[in-house]
Amino acid sequence: MSNLVYQVRRLSFFWTVAVAASLAVGCSGPAESTYTADSVLSGSLNDSGYYEGKTITLVMGLDASAGGTTVGRLLAKHLEFGLEGNPNVIVKNMPGASMMSAHIFVLLKAPRDGTTIYYGPRSSLGELLDFPGHSFKYSQFTVLGGVQLAPLVTYARKDVLEGGVQIPADILRADGLIFGGISAEHGRMIASTMGLDLIGAQYHFVGGYSGSGKIRVAVLSGEVNMATDAAHAYLNEVVPTLEQQGLNAPLFSLPVLTEGGALVKSPLVPDMPTVNELYEEIHGVPPSGANWDAIRTMIEIDQTMQHVFLGPPNMDPDAVRTFRAVIGPAMLTEEFKEEATRILSYVPDAVDAERATQILDATADVTPAVQSFIEAQIARNNGY
Repeated sequence: MSNLVYQVRRLSFFWTVAVAASLAVGCSGPAESTYTADSVLSGSLNDSGYYEGKTITLVMGLDASAGGTTVGRLLAKHLEFGLEGNPNVIVKNMPGASMMSAHIFVLLKAPRDGTTIYYGPRSSLGELLDFPGHSFKYSQFTVLGGVQLAPLVTYARKDVLEGGVQIPADILRADGLIFGGISAEHGRMIASTMGLDLIGAQYHFVGGYSGSGKIRVAVLSGEVNMATDAAHAYLNEVVPTLEQQGLNAPLFSLPVLTEGGALVKSPLVPDMPTVNELYEEIHGVPPSGANWDAIRTMIEIDQTMQHVFLGPPNMDPDAVRTFRAVIGPAMLTEEFKEEATRILSYVPDAVDAERATQILDATADVTPAVQSFIEAQIARNNGY
């Protein structure tokens, strides 16, 4: 690319971002964006030369074929274009020890110049419950920002009930419900089964599946008859296959937590009730009590900002300012939104560093009662 063409594209990038920010454009959902025209146009333009001639490695604790890696590669491409200095941004997969290998590498071994950064899922429950191998606090990293992905939806096969599940509340009349999942300790499994408990469904949890794709196959074959999935995967993978056989029965989604603390429905699944809406439809009053408190906590600490950008401790201040300044702008451009829609079928939301830090810090504020409830949920699911 010639220098002239590159500079034209650079000016176009920042002009597009400024217009988008001034219109307060949100990406995919109702989460409140903290990126403004001022924040977009400051930072990376003022620190324009820091990454010139450098290569940035995004270390991911996922396999190269994982869906999260697809998101990481997409972000790497658009961060590369947005960062002044035209650095290369590459993704390095480092699976192992439930993502902990990648976390520990960045925490202990990454250079502090901002050229090696962790990107991907985090383990809020690892920190909360001291899972084996989780020997650190997220506050030890330099928090750079995060990404809000699609919320979870829980669904069943329609034929779990004679005559079929016609409305979500029908699931309460079904016997022999088998919920297929990953491990009982996985945040998705905990939040979703808590939701089933909240509305009063009777089910057995069967874990051990290696990923969402394997679970979808198990649902389709009838090996299990209930599961949870990210909303975009549900819409693109589950609905088409189950609808062909007249078997799809959507139950509920998890609401999205806004920065102001409100729980709202994701626009990705506007016709599906949130779990709290379904509870109120069934019981006539809003949910409350220990189960609901635990679900709200899981949404806050685990299902808000599912992916995070983390630098090593004491990361170079110029690198910190430069990198933080570009995450939101890169995800606000029309180019990113068009490519995300084409590849992911939706547009994730950026989470700025301040909000990301608040979300990570919320783990330390979990009450003993809620922590005990989460531990009991894990033990219960492991006991099936």
